Amino acid sequence: MTDEPQEHGWRAHLDLAHAAPRCGARRKRDGKPCCQPAMPNGRCRVHGGLSSGPRTPEGLERSRRSNWKHGHYSAEAKQVRREARQQYRLLRELIAVGN
Repeated sequence: MTDEPQEHGWRAHLDLAHAAPRCGARRKRDGKPCCQPAMPNGRCRVHGGLSSGPRTPEGLERSRRSNWKHGHYSAEAKQVRREARQQYRLLRELIAVGN
């Protein structure tokens, strides 16, 4: 054995890593292109390399339902509030006419 560092082609592998295609997406902070290595789709894992999301109507509905938090802005809840406001206005008019 020698005390010399082993050179098993690490320089060649490093050159290959540097030669990999880059993402190129614009960064928010400074507007410069991203320098991360790109995946086969041309972008890095941060800028669109993982998932394109659900595409089928069933998948979209499942995704929409899984993101449901409280329903305060759903069409049904808005309709209930609209009807309650209408009844409240009617009651105020009846009270004002009665006085």
